[in-house]
Amino acid sequence: MPFINQRGLQLQPAPTNHPRDPLRWPSWLKLFVVLSTSLANFVSNVGGSGLSVAVPLLMQELQRSQGDVTRLLTLNFLFLGIGNIFWVPLAIKFGKRASMISSMLLQAGAFIWCAVATGYNSLLAARCVLGFAAASGESLVPEIVADIFFVHERGTMMSIYATLIAGGSAVGPLVAGFMVEYTQDTWRSFVWFCFALAMFNLVLLIFLAPESNFERPEPSTPTQQLQAYPDRKEDDTVFVENAASMATGERDFSIRTPALWEILQPIHYDKEVNFFTALISPLKLLVYPSLLWGIFVYAICLSPQIIMIFTMSPLLESPPYLFRADIVGLMQVAAIIGFLLACFGGGYLSDVINAIVVRRSTRSSGSGAIEIRPEQRLISLLPGMAIGPAGCILLAFACGHKLHWSAIAVGFGMVSFGTVYTPNIAITYIVHLHQGQAASALVLINILKNLVAFVFLYVAVDWVNAEGYVQVFMIMFLLNVVIVACAVPLYFFGRKKGRYLGFNVGQYADMEQA
Repeated sequence: MPFINQRGLQLQPAPTNHPRDPLRWPSWLKLFVVLSTSLANFVSNVGGSGLSVAVPLLMQELQRSQGDVTRLLTLNFLFLGIGNIFWVPLAIKFGKRASMISSMLLQAGAFIWCAVATGYNSLLAARCVLGFAAASGESLVPEIVADIFFVHERGTMMSIYATLIAGGSAVGPLVAGFMVEYTQDTWRSFVWFCFALAMFNLVLLIFLAPESNFERPEPSTPTQQLQAYPDRKEDDTVFVENAASMATGERDFSIRTPALWEILQPIHYDKEVNFFTALISPLKLLVYPSLLWGIFVYAICLSPQIIMIFTMSPLLESPPYLFRADIVGLMQVAAIIGFLLACFGGGYLSDVINAIVVRRSTRSSGSGAIEIRPEQRLISLLPGMAIGPAGCILLAFACGHKLHWSAIAVGFGMVSFGTVYTPNIAITYIVHLHQGQAASALVLINILKNLVAFVFLYVAVDWVNAEGYVQVFMIMFLLNVVIVACAVPLYFFGRKKGRYLGFNVGQYADMEQA
């Protein structure tokens, strides 16, 4: 029988002997769960952003202004935030599997509605329903990763989620550009393509995404520490979480593959959960500055890239560029490059920097064991935090003065990098800081960052037309600089004001005394 072996690493959280414990699932099943649930976000963003390259065509077909057509995109984004209010409590009450499958069914229906809509109001309503249905995966996938993976595995799995959720907003316009240009039904062909993706993803969710909700006992050791511990297979020293418990010897946990009937079980009803209590419980976290910072980091870093997506087609299809829709779509290659570099920098590189900080803290303390403090993660902002704001400056003058298209592409890639890099690190910091309330924190972040970003996007087209790209993107630059600079007080006051920022200082009392 295969076993989960620690190999010198303390497994956190500790697996149980319960047959339904998702930590005991085989690696192949865990990987398929992450891929199938993250693909739901990819499908949502492909469908949500793809029509941005068809704005001039939709203006002509629907006989509407650019602002009206852009609302087809912005209101979709608004309901993407509002939907979290419903889908996450539903997942707590009836299971994440039920929430994900229901939302994908609703998405498939909304794509059909979009494809057959004959008027502006009908299409607008369908797009709102599409955004509402798409909200499920944004908050649930990070929770699913936490359900089925150990702490030391989550960084890689979250990078899959981050790549697919960000990549969808670039792949959508890229594919739509060619379909709008070369298919008979133009943008409707693209919507049918999205419907096919949704149905494919629905099949994956039904057969490869078992329910991951599991009531895990609280760990007996509340503190989180690192201690040098010699690996049995290598001579190098490795770091072990809560290494004191290793004195009792390693434990092996058997891997168990769920039976087919367990995988296909549609709901996981929890009679102890009150739906309306789950609905409002995240609001109590708004008292924490750390969480407010995370909300605005995500929203403000996201806004320049989305503003550019929404205004790129009219800009590049007019003189002096005169690009076709397919060429406008190819500009998304710059965004994809930015996303991939940011996933490496905000994921693997961030982990490396954090490990270096921890090791240096270990040497300086002289005790051989220190706590892993959440604010240590903020140091990894330093290598790439200026790329997004610098991209705002480049876009301000490249778009405002209609410089060569390559300058726009480079600036677009830079703000796309900032869309993933800084929020990735911020989310990792917040999940560590609010370990006991990570699910509620993620819900609140996804709701409010979408609402804040919507405010910028709703006025983006009129703002650009009235004041020009220079003013819009220079304001985005200033906001990006200010919000990233707010990480400085969070870092320096994190240790002394831990309870106020969002974690229980009492858990670290021993280290404070040391």
